Amino acid sequence: MRQDKHQAIKDVADRAIGYGIPGVTVDGNDVLAVYEVAKEAINRARSGAGPTLVECKTYRYRGHFEGDPTIYRSKEEVEEWLAKDPILRLSKHILDNDVATEKELKDIEARIVEEVEEAVRFAEESPYPKEEAAVEDVYTDIVEEVRVR
Repeated sequence: MRQDKHQAIKDVADRAIGYGIPGVTVDGNDVLAVYEVAKEAINRARSGAGPTLVECKTYRYRGHFEGDPTIYRSKEEVEEWLAKDPILRLSKHILDNDVATEKELKDIEARIVEEVEEAVRFAEESPYPKEEAAVEDVYTDIVEEVRVR
């Protein structure tokens, strides 16, 4: 659901003022802009100046769940946002600024696909974890009660 349909404010970052921290809104589909804003927020936090609420405006191309018919948005809306795809935009920037060649980008993509496929294979071939693993590194009174039983 579009933000303007369920919130009276234009930018979520405006809520930061209520917490006494800066709020920054950035085009979440612009990788370089997000990098710059995140770098500033990280430097601010590391210097001891506290947190920053960073709002990255972006778009979820798919529905809320697998099989969601997404009747709440038009085909044109989705196509408009697909044209703003952050990977495509960054690739164009890289090519336009001679940072890498088309072949180098394709090689990087092939390595990423191979790495993901290997991770999926590893997961599918790995044994299921023991039931106790579901509560490892989790602390609540309920977890402690379950362990005692």
